[in-house]
Amino acid sequence: MDLFDGRSEANALEATCKLLGHETVSFFAKSRSDFQDICKYLAASDSKHSIRNKKAPLFIHISSHGNEECVSFGPDDLSWEKLTADLLPLFANENYKGSIALAISACGSGENQISNYTNKALRKDQELTVPKYIFSILSCSVDWDVALVAWTLLYHKISYIGIENKDAVIKALEEIESCVNVRFAYKRWDKNKHKYFSWPPKK
Repeated sequence: MDLFDGRSEANALEATCKLLGHETVSFFAKSRSDFQDICKYLAASDSKHSIRNKKAPLFIHISSHGNEECVSFGPDDLSWEKLTADLLPLFANENYKGSIALAISACGSGENQISNYTNKALRKDQELTVPKYIFSILSCSVDWDVALVAWTLLYHKISYIGIENKDAVIKALEEIESCVNVRFAYKRWDKNKHKYFSWPPKK
């Protein structure tokens, strides 16, 4: 088990990001119930999460085991539909006015369907703050240490370029791939067209 072997992407990523000057906090969910409690706790926050940069997006990074159909917290497998449902309190937080970005670090998460279920939720409640980006890695087998470096590079670059300029984001993802051979994918929310766009485009 990764836990017994001391392999924790969350702990390592938190420590690395703090060294780079980012404001980070991590939680350990041993079950779906734990994850739901964490989401409800974070949903009580406001827009003061960033002291240095008021325009900084709030990144929600989920690191877990998984596959193309789900992520796992302890004994509980959460389909993309269930995961989205558990995240909804965060998207419905009226006290948070900034941008939200979601990062899924799990095997098979490159084919996640979160944007589909987010769209369905938005049709029921148009006041939701849907994630502006949903990032994932396009591979079913990336070593955890390589993934750690890739995510660290992503957050480091985002701290400079933000998430408003999609061309700058794409350039950053391409530079990361050329550096560590990890290919990211994203779903980007277009508020004018009211839909998610994918990158890289499917052939």
